[in-house]
Amino acid sequence: MDLWVSPHDFRVRSLKILSCGFVTSPFGDCIALATDSHLVALRFCIDRRETLCALQLAWPEVTLHHDPLADALIGKVFQNPEVIPVMGIGTPFQLSVWEFLRTIPSSSTITYGEVASAIGRPNAARAVGRAVGANGIAVAIPCHRVVSRGSLTGYQWGLERKKQLLAWELSLRDPLMMPF
Repeated sequence: MDLWVSPHDFRVRSLKILSCGFVTSPFGDCIALATDSHLVALRFCIDRRETLCALQLAWPEVTLHHDPLADALIGKVFQNPEVIPVMGIGTPFQLSVWEFLRTIPSSSTITYGEVASAIGRPNAARAVGRAVGANGIAVAIPCHRVVSRGSLTGYQWGLERKKQLLAWELSLRDPLMMPF
């Protein structure tokens, strides 16, 4: 079950300890933060220490501690991201975008404008782009599946990684379900 909350929600303010995990994925090093029940952040990183410092700055009131269960959680994200419970923390608009992104089927893409229409805000494609860019839970909230009309565009963890993620998802697709 996913949890969508604003930064001011009591559940966010009551967080005092988050588990931290580190794993080398097929797409590079990853760092995850999790509660006992939800993935809170998943970031690709070049320098683990630098990314961990950035996460600590983002969560100044929270103690981060390494937990092997958080390491294992990252691996599960790459096996079946749709079943990982996430705690998306953002504005109501961001949360509506991220919640919709969780419904996009693996190995599919959708445009920013299509996302805007799907959430009932057909003129908000640019705002959708900002919300997609603010996503801090890579892969589990699949912002890599959102593209511009006719082209791949930015990804906060690099366009090459976005291409790799999309190609990887396509390689896992059942050939009998291909659209040809």
